[in-house]
Amino acid sequence: MIDHKKVPNIFLWLASIAGFILSVVSMLKICNMSCSEVSNYRIFGMDFGWFGIVYFTILLAAIAIRKRIKWGNWYVALLLFSSAGAELRFIWIQKYEIGQWCPVCLVIASMVFAACTFLVWETFLNINQNGENMLKSKLKFLLTISAFMIIGAGTAMVGVKAEAAEMNLYLGKQNTSTTVYFVSDWYCPACIKMEPEIEKIYPSISKNVRVRFVDFPIHKETISYTPYNLSFLLHEKGKYMQLRKALSSVAKRTTKPTDADVQAAIAPLGVKLRPLDQFEVLEGMQSDLMVYKGHGVKATPSVVVNNSKTKKMKILVGKQISEKAIKAAIAEIS
Repeated sequence: MIDHKKVPNIFLWLASIAGFILSVVSMLKICNMSCSEVSNYRIFGMDFGWFGIVYFTILLAAIAIRKRIKWGNWYVALLLFSSAGAELRFIWIQKYEIGQWCPVCLVIASMVFAACTFLVWETFLNINQNGENMLKSKLKFLLTISAFMIIGAGTAMVGVKAEAAEMNLYLGKQNTSTTVYFVSDWYCPACIKMEPEIEKIYPSISKNVRVRFVDFPIHKETISYTPYNLSFLLHEKGKYMQLRKALSSVAKRTTKPTDADVQAAIAPLGVKLRPLDQFEVLEGMQSDLMVYKGHGVKATPSVVVNNSKTKKMKILVGKQISEKAIKAAIAEIS
């Protein structure tokens, strides 16, 4: 028959082992479909799954040796109740920031809370058995673990951050409030005619403002070139203008480019094509759509000059586009 005094310790072990196993599940992204938003969050830059594996490994080791070292129980209490405080913060994020529950995360949290309950149960049994001043000892323990929870919650508030999910498709100066969007279509005659002018304008403005090239598929054939344009913006910022010119040369030859066609055109530039996956292409196209729909662009070629700080914007269309006009617009909205 199991000694009832050992029951809390057994359950403490079981809850901690379960937490470790669930952390492995989280690390493997088995719940990816229901935890897509949660997976964007990190704790001090570390994936939650990996963090949980490290945490529960340390916790299990502390439980194993706690009776052999001085203050062993307090170390376990610190680990458990600071984690409980952090879990409260994680639950708050799921409820109020993400608006979606992660089943595995919630079960991990429940294991932590259960382990905390079993530790309190065990501690109170020991206090009663040792004949201590029960009220004073229990109050001391409760106040201490409350402090541990506050520490854990505060640490989570500082350390838990969402990773920036947006692809960086911008060229030029990154830390500026002014962005210049060149909106064009690969098969728009006016856009094609404007390209040499844009090549001259880009170097002079990119030193001072952020620049983005946006595909506006007035001609449906443009969509075939958008994935390549996005790839160059994302991965080859330093050679983008040269790659854009190479891509234009491919567009003159075919409306249905292949990876081989594009690779052959960019090979002289010493660049190897890095195709985007479907999700990245979709995200990039949605970003393009937000630019021209959000700014009210109606035709190509257009240049949108926007300042996020002053909330001012100016649009130049067709023959209005020139280096002088763009610089004047930048100054005007600033």
